[in-house]
Amino acid sequence: MISLKDAITDSVLKARTLEQARRFSGKCLELGRGSLRAVEEHVFPLFPEAARKAQEDWLQVCACIREEAPEDVLDSTPRMVARILQNYALESRRIQREELESVKSILGVMAEAVGATRLRTNTYRESMAGVSESLGRMAGTESLEELRRQLTKEAVQVRLSVAKIVRESEASVRAMESELAHFRTKLAEAEDAASTDPLTGLANRRELERQMEMRIQRMTPFCVLLFDLDDFKSINDRFGHECGDQALRVFAGVLKEQVRPGDVVARWGGDEFFIIFDCAMNNALRRSQQISMQLARRYQLDWNGKPISIALQASSGVVEYCCGETASALFRRADEAMYVVKGKRTAARETR
Repeated sequence: MISLKDAITDSVLKARTLEQARRFSGKCLELGRGSLRAVEEHVFPLFPEAARKAQEDWLQVCACIREEAPEDVLDSTPRMVARILQNYALESRRIQREELESVKSILGVMAEAVGATRLRTNTYRESMAGVSESLGRMAGTESLEELRRQLTKEAVQVRLSVAKIVRESEASVRAMESELAHFRTKLAEAEDAASTDPLTGLANRRELERQMEMRIQRMTPFCVLLFDLDDFKSINDRFGHECGDQALRVFAGVLKEQVRPGDVVARWGGDEFFIIFDCAMNNALRRSQQISMQLARRYQLDWNGKPISIALQASSGVVEYCCGETASALFRRADEAMYVVKGKRTAARETR
């Protein structure tokens, strides 16, 4: 007969094993979520158009990575991820080919314009050569009346040739301008998509870095403000990633309303947002406090067809650019300043 002590020891060991398994399972799930977030933040922004087409399927995958998910759903998730990324890669390559063809078309239009100009130039040269020969033959004409008649005839021919040159040149210029305007529009749209965060419509990390480097090169004084949503993970865990994305969009909309013309507001990734202020530190601090007050509110969202109200608040860090500092060093200081504020808020909540 098993002793009570052995039974208790066996139960404790089983409980420890189950707890270890539960912790390991939780770590694996968090690793999966982190990997998906990394793809969403660092891979999808490379081709926003392709990312938009993959967004719905990607949200479904993110919703599958949870503790209460059925085993068969978790088993099928890697295949779903592989399929989505494969489709994303195919769509990205298609977009690359289209952009390459667009550039080729522009070069083709320019080559065609040059060729047409050369052809017209040769035609005009032949026409003018004919006039020149006629004028040379007139030099031997003895009759003033015949000379006047021939000059009148050649004058009409010259006038018609010049008018034709003008018409063809104007038509050619208009056609080339129209083609180039079309391609400029397409390239501008592609450039805009490459610099925009597909979820929020704000500038993306690439554009933010470009704007900072531009100011660093110009040696223009500026400050950066980093916002990080407090306890945002709980929204994804409780309501799902689709609801979390809604929260990011509405938060970004309010944030965009608070900035002034010339300020740069961007999504850095995840639940982090940056603003570039073209001003000194004292002014940036004042404005960051005003913006933070406007952002701390309840946001109306839709959850499975039902309206819900979620309170959002963001911790912020403000730093001023130091001459000679790199963009990465400035980002690091902003992050450190933000986490100081976040740590104080966390400590204050725990002492209540």
